[in-house]
Amino acid sequence: MARNAETNEMWTEYKVRMMFLTKLCASTPADPELVKIWTATRQPKVRPPGGKSIDEINAEVIASIAEQAEGEEETQYSMLVFQRENGGLVMRAATIKAHIKDCARVLSAQWVGKIQGERAFSTRVINGVYPDEMQYWLPILRSNGELVKTHDGEKDKPIHVRGPRGQTINALKRYQWIEGARLDVTLKVLGKSVTQDDIEHVFRYGGVHGYGGERGDGEGKYQAEIEKMGGK
Repeated sequence: MARNAETNEMWTEYKVRMMFLTKLCASTPADPELVKIWTATRQPKVRPPGGKSIDEINAEVIASIAEQAEGEEETQYSMLVFQRENGGLVMRAATIKAHIKDCARVLSAQWVGKIQGERAFSTRVINGVYPDEMQYWLPILRSNGELVKTHDGEKDKPIHVRGPRGQTINALKRYQWIEGARLDVTLKVLGKSVTQDDIEHVFRYGGVHGYGGERGDGEGKYQAEIEKMGGK
């Protein structure tokens, strides 16, 4: 069997369009020192073959936000920004994978349940659904498909954290946001791991749960359109 034929039989592709109903909010720290902490807490325990090192990811994130940081005055607040690539604002496709994992785990534990003799819903989704490996960056679009080149606004939010000695620290964070955003992502499903209905369940829950920053404040909610590619 030809390699292309094997690949086609291995993967089924779906086009997912996320149309945001509330603001899509940034969650990448603009401070390079905070970037190191932010990426370190998100790195996998085991580095995948061919995956980027934590230092490479740090450098990439810093480079993607450097243009926005130039010329800004020094401030006392924490600034969260969108990353930038090829003149537009972007999200990493890996954040979609993380979103899918979170949603699948909740659905598996609190809605689908475990069926005797079958693998758990979360296991099938986590091990069987991946963003297309050719899509590292996902351009943030307007609802009409136009590339978003700058955020629509910024918002300050007071935060209360604990210091190393347990003392309360009052601070302020500022985050960028985009109204009426859209993300298009191609997903690849391994064999018969999950069905289109399964994917729709994940994104139906995810649309209520929210994606991106400030989900606790009701941001990042969306409706998803899912289409099986190839028409089979």
